[in-house]
Amino acid sequence: MQSRALDQVRRVGDYIIQDGRIMDGQYPIVDEPDSHHIRVRLPACPIYMRGLVHDVDEAVFILPNTGELVIGVRSQENLVTDIEDSSLKGSVPGTEAFMEEGAARVEIILTWGHSLETDPRPLQSVFQVRDGKILTVETNTDQSEIYKSLEKYSRESNGSFVNTGFDVTAVGLNGAGKQVLSIAEGVAYVSGRRIVRQQSMRVEVTEEPDLRNVDAEPHPFTAATGGTQIFKVSKTPIESVRRVVVEKETTETVLHGPFSGAVDPLQHPSVTAILEIKQGGTVYTSPASWILSQGQIDWSPNGAEPSPGSNYTVKYRYNENIQPDAVTRDTVTVTGAANGTNVLLDYAYKLPRIDALCLDMAGAPVYIKGVSAVSRPRRPVIPESMIELARLHNDWGRPPAVQASGVRNVPYDEITDMRTAIVDLYDLVAQERLKNDVTGRDVGAKRGLFVDPLRNDAMRDQGIPQTAAVFGGKMTMPIIPRLHEFPSFVGIRCLAYTEYPIITQPRRSSSKKINPYQTFTRMPGRASVEPSTDIFTDRQTGWTSPQTQSFEAPEGEYISGISLEQRVEKIGERIVQAEFVRQRDVNFRLEGFIENEKLTALEFDGIALPVTAYAPANADGVISGIFAIPANVPSGSKTVFFEGSANTRASCTYVGRGEITIEEYRLASALETSSKTMPQPVINNTVINNITNVNNVSERGGDGGGRGEGRDPLAQTFTLVNARCLSAIRLWCAKKGSNTNAVLVQIRTCEVGMPTSIVLAEAFVPATDLTEGEQFVARFRFPVYLEAGREYAFVVLTDDAEHSLYTAEIGKIDIDTDEVITGQPFTVGVLLSSSNASTWTVHNEADLWFDMLACKFDPVERVIPIGSFKTLKMSDMIVRAGVEIPDPEAEVLIRLTRSARNEIITSAPSQIHQFADYIQNEDIMVEAVLRGSEHVTPFLFPDVQIVEGELQPTADYYTRAIDATDTNKVLVTFDAFLPAGSGAQVSIGVPDSYVQVNVSSATPLGDGVVEQTYIRASYPANNLDAQTKVVITGTPAARPEIKSMRMLLSKV
Repeated sequence: MQSRALDQVRRVGDYIIQDGRIMDGQYPIVDEPDSHHIRVRLPACPIYMRGLVHDVDEAVFILPNTGELVIGVRSQENLVTDIEDSSLKGSVPGTEAFMEEGAARVEIILTWGHSLETDPRPLQSVFQVRDGKILTVETNTDQSEIYKSLEKYSRESNGSFVNTGFDVTAVGLNGAGKQVLSIAEGVAYVSGRRIVRQQSMRVEVTEEPDLRNVDAEPHPFTAATGGTQIFKVSKTPIESVRRVVVEKETTETVLHGPFSGAVDPLQHPSVTAILEIKQGGTVYTSPASWILSQGQIDWSPNGAEPSPGSNYTVKYRYNENIQPDAVTRDTVTVTGAANGTNVLLDYAYKLPRIDALCLDMAGAPVYIKGVSAVSRPRRPVIPESMIELARLHNDWGRPPAVQASGVRNVPYDEITDMRTAIVDLYDLVAQERLKNDVTGRDVGAKRGLFVDPLRNDAMRDQGIPQTAAVFGGKMTMPIIPRLHEFPSFVGIRCLAYTEYPIITQPRRSSSKKINPYQTFTRMPGRASVEPSTDIFTDRQTGWTSPQTQSFEAPEGEYISGISLEQRVEKIGERIVQAEFVRQRDVNFRLEGFIENEKLTALEFDGIALPVTAYAPANADGVISGIFAIPANVPSGSKTVFFEGSANTRASCTYVGRGEITIEEYRLASALETSSKTMPQPVINNTVINNITNVNNVSERGGDGGGRGEGRDPLAQTFTLVNARCLSAIRLWCAKKGSNTNAVLVQIRTCEVGMPTSIVLAEAFVPATDLTEGEQFVARFRFPVYLEAGREYAFVVLTDDAEHSLYTAEIGKIDIDTDEVITGQPFTVGVLLSSSNASTWTVHNEADLWFDMLACKFDPVERVIPIGSFKTLKMSDMIVRAGVEIPDPEAEVLIRLTRSARNEIITSAPSQIHQFADYIQNEDIMVEAVLRGSEHVTPFLFPDVQIVEGELQPTADYYTRAIDATDTNKVLVTFDAFLPAGSGAQVSIGVPDSYVQVNVSSATPLGDGVVEQTYIRASYPANNLDAQTKVVITGTPAARPEIKSMRMLLSKV
């Protein structure tokens, strides 16, 4: 009875608290007795274990300060009888039980221990220790249903954020040449989980820069001939100097050959110039007397020459490879060159890179590398299961510049202060408007003054065609984009793998119907479209600004979208851009239809499309074809719906938007159903597909579902100890029903122990693949990554009344072993059944028979050909590919090879590239490089797109016209960045009567920016208006920028 009562208490306790949870007490204290060890003082505290709270005495451990280990508790159970404890004998005199032996007791003693001990007793983890630091003092919360609910609430409402502390400081290089970073103590919430650190932590990172070679960089040698000079290179910091080529000067005595016209060799064959040939007082000139041929003096001309066999002197210069005297991070010291010559340097330098220091859900620091680039290095993609604490702008060999990038909690008192400051700001703006009423209403309407901050196209003359791109506070050269796609590259790609069972429940005693409540809703067909995503959106305008701005993403930022055109509507001073899904042809494939069933309905985002051109379903139930996306469909995630003449329905998702999330890529590429044909009733009739994509349940009528009726499923929950990629689930068919009714297996998330409607992966199993009494495999189209310690469920659905699966139930006989099943077959999950996939019945005494198959990836790097394209005239490039990086061990790089030069350009999946020259008419091969580990793979989604940008060599801009009555002088001022090779021309006047003016004054502002003022005096009285025309010119290597355009009309 006592054991039963204890078991009941334990079941309730385990639902709320996990073994090893500290209920109260002080945090552990860590100090360093020497340079190789730490001393951990563990306080006396109550710890929950197996349904009871035990008092544990304090302990002190001396542990190594490197590596990973676990501190926890060990349990010792002792049986205490009346022999050891006489108080257990009967104690009531005069009764038959007096002094008779009583019931024994079980004494449970918990003591502290660690994983380096040789104690055979199992160790229950309490603290994780890494390199001498306790990662977090919040112990064992990942399995508690209460904590899971709190984590989910925090994750969905606030995401990951730093509450206090966790500041990152760059300490610098240590003795081993590693960068040392310090993370301060604090409290953070990572994907909803509370991480507490009472002590700071140091992280050591090995510098691993990416290198690029510079060949033959010229530097003029201005020191005296044979002297020493220090050169500052253009690309720093220097990794190594491969070669230094100098031009030396020498005078050599040469013996003339034995006959006239002979060829005399020189000691140094790499001759660049002969300065003088002399014998006595006679100087011989070229080409009358001699010529230089292959480093030798050829006397074949018929002019004067020394006598055969006589000596003469030759003063000449030659090239020689030398070793530099000294090399620093940005200079090279060279000795021995001739004055006035060039020194050629071949060296490798370290590319700039932005890395990130993150915190994972275990409280451990994770260092994630970004993607190096000559300019605009791209910061790394941060997995959702981590929080970014800081971005590190590497200055190789020096402490990196630390940018605090972690999302931090803003207390309400600070929010109140900000609200007060905003009110004060509005008041100040209102006062300023009163002072500058005309300018505040419309800067272009004030007489005699025009100002354009160049934020957008609003202030330019809307009636004159012009080509300059205006955005972000600057005017620059326009870039015309051209899209390159790879239609043959389809399907999600990952590393190659083999399957192995990761979780197995091998017992079976009886069977259970998949559809026990017989609520029949017809199983939908499966639909897939190719392509399924598009980052281009159609916009309509004559301006070049939006498409050019796509090639100007800020340093370290993502591309927010690419637009070929835009429509500008001016309402006051507000700019409205209308975006639409790009019209294109899309291939579709439908499965699960009835033979000869015709397609009667096809809708894209609710717009009916013609269906007369498609053949009926073949013998396999497949319909395929092509449809065109209609015009004027707003950008976003769209449902593609199909319906057949026998009421078979199928739907999938198409995403057309400038920025597409990982979840939308997977939804569009990996799932062949949507909420339109797979109703999954949850609270408020809202279906959440694949975590972030939300669709309201709606149907187009009829009896095809969508009203919340759902289907009868079975479900089995499970939790992975380590994060893994799952590929399939093997089940055992106990009974087979109709040969036309399929089985659908889905992986879903769980909340409070119950499956949700969030579908992560799915697999269709045709009834023809089912054999009664045989196992079958439900294999997902692509592997799905599941996190460690998070509860999931696989859900089995069918519209057949007889399909059944084997289960194991406590108290029944195992079919295979003929033994009674006395314990829970599968202890980390439960079997559930439902009639509507919303309200579930828990079967604690039973579990499904199943094998869960995970992926073992080998090799851990894979190069995937994507295709090739031919450039027309490319000065800029955007590489866009949808990728999923589930773990920092995974990485995807896009590799572009210029066939003509055998040059490789490495790019991140979303990166902008600018080139110093046009790449014209070249074939470029595109490949993807996937890197992972044995258990983790990155995913590359289809629809990789390369956007070629062509920088235009010239562009013009017109201001608005301003009333010029009684104007004598027009002044135009702007801030110009005009690198060598670019220029700006200013003309002032009216259409058909512009006069070009020169710079009147120039004031340097720093960083190459110059404030230039242009003046046209004696402005003609017959010009009733004044307008400025600016023409800018440039090249890919010299891109001009104009800022802060001002025009002032004066009467004096």
